[in-house]
Amino acid sequence: MRFELFRQQTPGSCDGIPGSPLLARAALLALSAWTAAEFGGIATAIAESRPDAWLSIGTAAVVMISALLSSIAGFAFAALAGSAFAYFKLDPVSAVRTIVVCSVAIQLYAVWKLRGSVRWRPLWPLLAGGASTLPLGVWLLVRLDASSFAAGLGLLLIGYGGFSLLRRETWIVRGGPWTAAVAGALGGLTGGLAGLPGPSVTIWCSMRGWDKQRQRALYQPYILVMQLLTIACLRWQGPPAAHAAHDLAFVPFALFGAIGGLAVYQRLTHRQFQTATSALLLVSGAGLLARAL
Repeated sequence: MRFELFRQQTPGSCDGIPGSPLLARAALLALSAWTAAEFGGIATAIAESRPDAWLSIGTAAVVMISALLSSIAGFAFAALAGSAFAYFKLDPVSAVRTIVVCSVAIQLYAVWKLRGSVRWRPLWPLLAGGASTLPLGVWLLVRLDASSFAAGLGLLLIGYGGFSLLRRETWIVRGGPWTAAVAGALGGLTGGLAGLPGPSVTIWCSMRGWDKQRQRALYQPYILVMQLLTIACLRWQGPPAAHAAHDLAFVPFALFGAIGGLAVYQRLTHRQFQTATSALLLVSGAGLLARAL
């Protein structure tokens, strides 16, 4: 399978920019070198029997696999990675920080790939709603045990995802700026609390009857902005990020997973995309439930 880093086969994209194939090759080489360097550092740590060396390689594997699967539909990286991190016994704030940093890298790549389809005007109600509640979500993450909330949300997503997989007809619901703002506000709360801003907006988009490109071109930039705001709020409300370099070490693994996931997405039909979205909503719920138990 051929992975094209910086080409997007949609109207309005920048395929015709001179030198873009050369830029893509250079970016892929740089990413490969970065990944090799980080993997070499992990291998050295294992050879020297450093504490948590095996934890680092496990984290890298989880990040890459989660990025691959989540990039097929464009969300659920936090749920997939977070459920695995729960078994690693990571500090909740550190785990969310690692998830958000890697998710930002994944979303940046995805938004770049979808740039020809992104329309910012319909995004503003979603962003306004999310920005209004995200600081509250981070405040809850830092100060409270949010396991009951995560378990309840997990059950809700499992129910909706399972129902969506079983139903035969697609429901189309009309919506406007106010319903978009509510969906965005719910995403801001879950984004700050669990690093998971995507499900509510994804559900809202799927109920509008849009094609896969239009849906992703709306919720993908939303998730990116929410993750950037989460990082800012964590720096403001959370403990100092003493291990920021450690979090960045997993970014190249996340990007390689994202490249594979986007390649699969481009080959999906609309129906297959809807199935993948419903499956990831179900998996997101299962991941939240696993983290809460």
